[in-house]
Amino acid sequence: MTRIIFFSLLLFSLLPGCGTQPPEDMETSAVRGPTPGGVYRIPLLQSPTSLDPALVHDEYGLVINQQIFEGLVRFGPHLLIEPALAATWSVEAEGTLYRFSLRDDAHFHDGSPVTAGDVIFSLERLLRTDPPSVLLPHLLMIEGAEAFRKGLADTVSGLDAPERAMVTIRLREPHIPLLVALGMYQAKIVPREAVMVLGEEFGRKPVGSGPFRFVSWEKDRQIRLERFTEYHDARAYLEEIVFRIYPGADIDAVLSDFTAQRLEEMPGYGNLRERLPQGSYSWLHRPALSLLYYGFNTEHPPLDNALFRKALSLAIDRRELVKSVYNDQFDPAGGILPPGLPGYTPNRIRLEGDLSEARRLMAQALEPNASLPPLEIVSVSKSSFATAELDYIRKRWALLGVEVSPRYIPDWTEYQRHLESDNVMIYRLVWTADMPDPDNFLAPLFHSDAASNFMRYDNPVVNTMIEDARRVSDPLERARIYGELEQSILNDSPLIPLFNLSVDLLYQPYVRDITLNALGFQDTRLHRVWLESAAD
Repeated sequence: MTRIIFFSLLLFSLLPGCGTQPPEDMETSAVRGPTPGGVYRIPLLQSPTSLDPALVHDEYGLVINQQIFEGLVRFGPHLLIEPALAATWSVEAEGTLYRFSLRDDAHFHDGSPVTAGDVIFSLERLLRTDPPSVLLPHLLMIEGAEAFRKGLADTVSGLDAPERAMVTIRLREPHIPLLVALGMYQAKIVPREAVMVLGEEFGRKPVGSGPFRFVSWEKDRQIRLERFTEYHDARAYLEEIVFRIYPGADIDAVLSDFTAQRLEEMPGYGNLRERLPQGSYSWLHRPALSLLYYGFNTEHPPLDNALFRKALSLAIDRRELVKSVYNDQFDPAGGILPPGLPGYTPNRIRLEGDLSEARRLMAQALEPNASLPPLEIVSVSKSSFATAELDYIRKRWALLGVEVSPRYIPDWTEYQRHLESDNVMIYRLVWTADMPDPDNFLAPLFHSDAASNFMRYDNPVVNTMIEDARRVSDPLERARIYGELEQSILNDSPLIPLFNLSVDLLYQPYVRDITLNALGFQDTRLHRVWLESAAD
C-alpha cells in the first residue's frame, strides 16, 4: 500500500485548509441523458513512474491504471466486490478453493482474447515482482506460491486453468481477504504475449482490457487514452482522456487551467474553492479510508516506554488541532481504523486530550528529574499544513517539558531511507487503504514482519490475532476480532492517530455522472462519465 501513503501526503500538504459544506451531489445525470463524445482532461501533479499494474507505486499511475486495465473483480461505488473479467465465482472446499469463470467476450486492446492463461501469468508475475507487490502476503497463501517465489518451482501448483475461460485458486488454508485483494490495482490482468514482447517497455506502452486504450505518453507533458470500442462492458461515453502533467505539483498552473476550462477536474482542498468564481464549479467531498498519524520508533529510548508514548498522545487535543490548523476540514481520529471499515469503533482514544493524565503517566514512565533529549519529528512535507501542525505539537508537548525538533526531508527516497534507519525517532505519515478491509490497515503497519512497520512494533499476541483474523469467514466475528486487535495495539501506543482525510475534487459544471468511493480519486473509473457540452 505504500504508494498512496506518501504521494497523497505530498498532494494534501501543498494546499491550505478551509472548511465548507459540499453543494448538491453531481452523481445524477441531467434530464436530457448521456451524450457520447468529448475529451476529458485531468491534472497529474507528478509524472507516473510506470503504467504497469505490477509496478505502480504512486496515485498518478494508479488513476490511469484504472482506465486501461481490468481485474477479475473490482470495487463498486460502495466498495462492494463486483464482477469484472470474472463473470461469476464460487468459494469451495471450506474456503480453500476459489473458482472463477471468465467472460467470453473480453479482449485486450491488441485484439487478443482474455484467457485463463493470462490470469495465471499475471498472478505468478506478481509473486516475483521486485520491489514486492502489496498483494504478496495474500498471494503467498496460494499452494506452491512460496516455492515459486523462491525459484524452487517453475509454476504455482495452486493456480490451474481447467478450461480456457476458468481459473481455480487453491489456498493452503482459508484466507478471507483474498477476494478483496484481487480487486486491488496490482491484481489487474495483463496479456502474457504483450508483456513478453515489450518487456520493460510495457510500463510505457501498456496493453489492457479496460474501457480506454493507451495512445501516447509525452514525458512531463501529457498521457493520452482513447475509447476502446471493443470493450466487453458498456462502451465509454468519452472519446478521449488526457492526463496533463504538472511537474513539481504546480497547483497555481492547475488552477489557472481549470479556471480557463482547459481541465475538467482538479483537487479541491483548502482555499482553492475560494479562488474560483462562485457557482463556476461542482465540488464532491467523500470521507476516505485514510489516517494521518505520527509513528514512534518503539526501540529508541525514551520512546521504548509505552507509558511515555501514551503520555505524548494524551497531550494532544485532536479537535483543537483539526480546528486550528485545518479549519475543521477533516475528522479527528479516535483510533486506527477509519469509519467504514469492519471493527471500527468511534473514540477508542480521547479526542480532547488530557494534560493532567499525561503528566501523571510521564511521572510513572521517567525517573525523577530525568533529562530528556529533544524528540525529532521527521516529515516528508514542509507545507503550511505540516509546519503549522508540527508547531501545534511542539507547543502541546512543551507543556510536558518535552522539546520537539522538527526535521523535513522532502525527497521520498531519502525519507524512506531515514524511516528504515535506526536514527528515526518519530515520523509523520499518511496511510490510505488499497482495499476496504481492516487487514489492509492493521497487518501492513503492525505485524512484526511487515515492511511498512517503521515503528519496529513487535507484539506476538497481535501477530497471532492478525493471522487468525484472516481465517475467519463470519463477517461479524471478523469485525469483533479486528476491534479487539485495534484496542490491543492502542494499549501499546506505538503511534498517535491524528485525523482521517477526505477526497475533495472540483469539476466543471458540465461534467456528469462522476462517482467517487472512499479509496480516493485514484480509484475513480471514468467510463460512465459524460460531458454535457459534448452535444454543443
